[in-house]
Amino acid sequence: MRLKPLLFVLFATSLGTAAPALANPTSGTPPYAALMVDYVAADQAMWGVTIAPTHYDRAYPDWGYYAGFAWGPSERLDLPEPEAGKVEQYMGRFGLSYEMVQGLYLTGGVSYWVKETHHTNGITPLCTDCTPVWTSKKDYTWGGELGLRYNLGQNLVIGVGYNWATESAMFSLGLR
Repeated sequence: MRLKPLLFVLFATSLGTAAPALANPTSGTPPYAALMVDYVAADQAMWGVTIAPTHYDRAYPDWGYYAGFAWGPSERLDLPEPEAGKVEQYMGRFGLSYEMVQGLYLTGGVSYWVKETHHTNGITPLCTDCTPVWTSKKDYTWGGELGLRYNLGQNLVIGVGYNWATESAMFSLGLR
């Protein structure tokens, strides 16, 4: 019956009370993974998700990493009548985090922002079942980001930062 102790450790870890061998020896913080909802105040407001686990290696207990993806609403372009168009945007992020004091993390990484423009020229070929031809253009913007993440109590995580790809602020709220 070795399964019961293993299930107990897994259950205790999910509640935030990790086994003492897994706890950070310098701060006492057990390893965890946070799932956050992000708001990016870019040209069009974008919403996203980020997962941010801390490091489970006892040799590097203060380090962690994060990965996130955000997307914005599709916006219709205001073009003359026979033409049509829309703009979509999304962003990906990846970086590292370092625990400066217990519960306060400095985060930094790289990000890319993609702005896709789809439009027609309003000209339909002369045939019975023809439709306008759509053209697409993707603009990639690479940049970095820097922020802070703070653990409020046992389960709540908040974060703020600045992203140079979108040249805007970011706000995060989540659970760990």
